[in-house]
Amino acid sequence: VLGSMAGGHMGGDMGVMGMGMNAGMGSMGSLRADNRSGGRLSRRTTDPSAEAERKVQQEKLYAVDLEKIARGEDRRTTLMVKNIPNKYTQKMLLATIDEYFRGMYDFFYLPIDFKNKCNVGYAFINLVLPVHIIPLVQRFNHKKWERFNSEKVCHISYARIQGRAALVQHFQNSSLMHEDKRCRPILFTLDDAGDQAGDQEPFPVPSTPSSLTG
Repeated sequence: VLGSMAGGHMGGDMGVMGMGMNAGMGSMGSLRADNRSGGRLSRRTTDPSAEAERKVQQEKLYAVDLEKIARGEDRRTTLMVKNIPNKYTQKMLLATIDEYFRGMYDFFYLPIDFKNKCNVGYAFINLVLPVHIIPLVQRFNHKKWERFNSEKVCHISYARIQGRAALVQHFQNSSLMHEDKRCRPILFTLDDAGDQAGDQEPFPVPSTPSSLTG
């Protein structure tokens, strides 16, 4: 069973998509990863020294290594983009990404706090191929955002849920899919001819309509 977003107002059944968040993001449950996810760490302990070590290991597990990607050693494709200024809307962020990477990703989700209508500071994006991660990370990682004179510095890591199929499975039965479309995850068309690549496509209908989760 997947956990829910902390705070009571966040965008639906986020569960444990991202790596372990700091205080203020809430605790996250466990999730079975697919064969590209890099495994899963054990639950946190109350021992401070053990907890510090767990955090170090967690950071290593979800760290993006461009050299490993280039050598074909890391096949993960889903990223968590953090430290996003809260004033960025879904439309703004997609426009920023599409300036260089339209057609290179097939899933995007910017969680929204339903109470204040602002994003919660992070997003998820699934690249079509692992090698597409390299230019995206080079373009955004460890750099300040261009809008709103923000001092926030973008940080990119791997997400826990990996791959388009797993992401669709995670969200298609969620009550989040009944919220405003600006608050929902988005799928994008993959077109070998290139004519339609990057266009939005409908999210699959719920597989169990009578048991939508919140």
